[in-house]
Amino acid sequence: MGTSRQQRAEPPIPLPREVHGWAWDGQYEVYDSETIFNYIDGIGEIYRAYNMRTVWACRYQKTDQPTLTLDIFDMGTPEDAYGIFSFERDGESVRIGQQAEYSGGMLRFWKGRYFVAITAYSDSAEVRQAVLALGKAVANGIADTGKPPQVVNLLPPAGLQKERILFFRHHMILNRHFFVADRDILNLSPRAEGVLGTYRKGKATFRIAIVRYPTDSDAAKAWNLFAQAYLREGRAQGVVRTENGKWTSAKRQGRYIAIVFEATTQREAIDLLKSIQLP
Repeated sequence: MGTSRQQRAEPPIPLPREVHGWAWDGQYEVYDSETIFNYIDGIGEIYRAYNMRTVWACRYQKTDQPTLTLDIFDMGTPEDAYGIFSFERDGESVRIGQQAEYSGGMLRFWKGRYFVAITAYSDSAEVRQAVLALGKAVANGIADTGKPPQVVNLLPPAGLQKERILFFRHHMILNRHFFVADRDILNLSPRAEGVLGTYRKGKATFRIAIVRYPTDSDAAKAWNLFAQAYLREGRAQGVVRTENGKWTSAKRQGRYIAIVFEATTQREAIDLLKSIQLP
């Protein structure tokens, strides 16, 4: 069960008691990575896949208006805060925290090691104004900032759709955005750092995945598994034509594995892989 009201950590950020007429009574709920399913059953595994530590849930209320639910997630690191933000991006970009999006009464942003979601289950100009004001107040209360994972910077810029970059550590997260296999053939772990970039070239779409492993040995094990399961007959050359007629190319360098998925031709797959500059 979630922690009791008497035995729980207080929210880590100073919170306003009132925003545009929406009031918070000072009550809150706290959940950790084990009890998260008691709060958001069904998607709790997504937060766990990003090493979530704690979430604080608060509610702001105003007569005849929808409740504003404020969720503050301590993800442990800026990389994981960025990661959970990158998991679902489909809103209007707004200037709150380090990156933020607003859509249909919901604001999502990250700053430092925190990911914050504010949700109202209906939208209006008044609701939007209150949600954004609350978001700015919370963001201003977070003293530290952070940087996106360094592996993100390894994605070649040409044709990259920046709003669709995904950071991942778990194959479930990768498969939600681009299905690779029904099992973890990249040997991912909570210490692995993966990025998936979606690219447009004319009318064609292809993807590039880069994973940084904790050690060279981890990367070597992952490469052997991926090459055997996915590249198969193309293992020696590092390029294979898949069942949909597209081409996949891959390489390993030190602690890194880079993969091009769904290139139109074999030559394109090879050239795109060469464009990825690994450390």
